[in-house]
Amino acid sequence: MAIPLSSRFKVPQVDSYDKSKDPLEHLEIFMAHMTLHKFPGEIVCRAFLLTIKGATRAWFRSLRPNTIDSSAELACLFLTQFIASRKRRHSAAYLLKVKQRDDESLKSYVSRFNQERMTMDDKDEKITLAALLGGVWLRNSFMT
Repeated sequence: MAIPLSSRFKVPQVDSYDKSKDPLEHLEIFMAHMTLHKFPGEIVCRAFLLTIKGATRAWFRSLRPNTIDSSAELACLFLTQFIASRKRRHSAAYLLKVKQRDDESLKSYVSRFNQERMTMDDKDEKITLAALLGGVWLRNSFMT
């Protein structure tokens, strides 16, 4: 039996997933919206179609009707299918490769460093600080 949509149901305001972005991020945003509004699993599964497009939508339509028992199962199938689109995360040691360029201001370097830091899973503060300071290009005028 289908559950009718509540009058308070609104389509989640998330960018449609089309394999060009991180599937886990898309799923987390979608599920956070559905959890916040306490929608039951059946509505979650039906609403998911509204947040995908292109090949992802074709994949969803290829699922056999009445074979998914929960939103957790749908999430697992989705991630299994699109895991190759997952953005690669770096370790804290990756930051040791980030160096200030010869023609780069300190402000630009710190901004770029922080952008790279956001791609890390492990946010070890000691390694981060060592990498930040180690990547600064010291001009000869500072050395004298």
